Amino acid sequence: MNPAEIVSMIQNEIPDAEVHPKGEGCNFKITVVSSEFAGKTMLQQHQRVNKILAPSLASGALHAVTLVTRTPA
Repeated sequence: MNPAEIVSMIQNEIPDAEVHPKGEGCNFKITVVSSEFAGKTMLQQHQRVNKILAPSLASGALHAVTLVTRTPA
């Protein structure tokens, strides 16, 4: 999977998200910044992004993902 595909998948579900994937192949560290995360715990934020990535994780297109989520500064 390439970084542009990751950005597109997440922004399709969270339009205001700033998405910064780093990595290659099926291993990525993905930083997602969105106002949608306001008032949500880190666990809730990660669950939201993991739900978006679930099909790619299930298919093996993504294997190892580290998430960093936060609201805009």
